[in-house]
Amino acid sequence: MPENPAPKKKLHPWRDGHPSDEGPVRESPPDRPPNGRAYVELEVTSNFTFLTGASHPEELVERARDLGHPAAAIADHNSLAGIVRAHVAAKALEIPLVVGCRLILEDGAPRPVPKEGRPPTPLVLQLLVFPTDRAAYGRLSRLLTVGKRRAEKGSCRLTFADLREHHEGLLAVALPPRRLTRAFERRLADLKTLFDDDRLSLASSCLLGSDDQERLSVLATLASRAGVALVATNDVHYHARERRRLQDVLTCVRHGRTVEDAGFRLFPNGERHL
Repeated sequence: MPENPAPKKKLHPWRDGHPSDEGPVRESPPDRPPNGRAYVELEVTSNFTFLTGASHPEELVERARDLGHPAAAIADHNSLAGIVRAHVAAKALEIPLVVGCRLILEDGAPRPVPKEGRPPTPLVLQLLVFPTDRAAYGRLSRLLTVGKRRAEKGSCRLTFADLREHHEGLLAVALPPRRLTRAFERRLADLKTLFDDDRLSLASSCLLGSDDQERLSVLATLASRAGVALVATNDVHYHARERRRLQDVLTCVRHGRTVEDAGFRLFPNGERHL
């Protein structure tokens, strides 16, 4: 959640602890700790992101409940497919569910053509989005339908222009690329303009990498320049540490590699759990 958050023009979907009256997308949270710093993991990939997530939505929801999180969240890649199972589990376990999606967009920003004359590799922009009411959930569903109709079966092709047409009512968390560039900083400014009523944050994760502190410092500076909150996430791909081996195997299947020669395609450690 945001560090040292400033008052927002548009309140969080829970409306400062009060449930929405516009449908089931938002549910009332339990009593929060008095310091208001309870952690909710927002960047959560389930096995409904095929060959990527290694835990069922039900396992992720149950684990969040067992850890004492005030809510559980699911945000699969260009998909809402796991939301139904997550909702059923959350209802049974009496824990609020944060409904989300991880959008992977073809950025659309112009890039210089290399000297060899080959077309440049398209920039990819990723962000978590969370509908704040029933109408916003409908717009997100239509956005995903646009992307799936445009691509071959099993794929989804979305652009920044598509997001412009369907962003109303969505909260967004921009996911920084591994290599931070000026192009991403410019696109973050564009996102800030698009989500102009304080609906945008920037994610940062500390995953026991050698450059965690340096990267956190750079992202904090970037967030400050862009005028957005910095949000802590853990890029969750499985509910518990022991599921890491399965996630490695799924990654190998996805890339057509063995565990021995998968190299940097695998995560370097088992930290991407709740």
